[in-house]
Amino acid sequence: MDICLGKAVAAALRAAGATVEIHTDNFAQDVEDTTWIPRVAAKGWVILTKDKNIRRRHGEREATLLSAARMFTLSSGSMRGAVMAEIFVSQLDAMEQLATALAPPFLAVVTQDGIEIVYPRLAPTNEDDS
Repeated sequence: MDICLGKAVAAALRAAGATVEIHTDNFAQDVEDTTWIPRVAAKGWVILTKDKNIRRRHGEREATLLSAARMFTLSSGSMRGAVMAEIFVSQLDAMEQLATALAPPFLAVVTQDGIEIVYPRLAPTNEDDS
């Protein structure tokens, strides 16, 4: 779990039954995203963050994709801790299913209403072809 989420989010996820590793328990506070993302991916851990710009910034995006990371990011980085925790907990089952069903690398945005996969771009299904 990225440092930007805080310990309250970790506590809520643990209370919901998730196994959670906190960023600061594994890395220095000031470690670059391009350093910790590949290390987390190599351990097979799923990354939770509110830093949606990781998927946009050169270097961080490449670190995520090249290391075959599995990343879930919140749709907004300005939420209060309780709201972030509520969203992640409400989508925990769906995140777990996606994390096991979809081959890495992937980046997905998590909202109260669901999860949108932003990478890889999945081809739309044509349900009219029967």
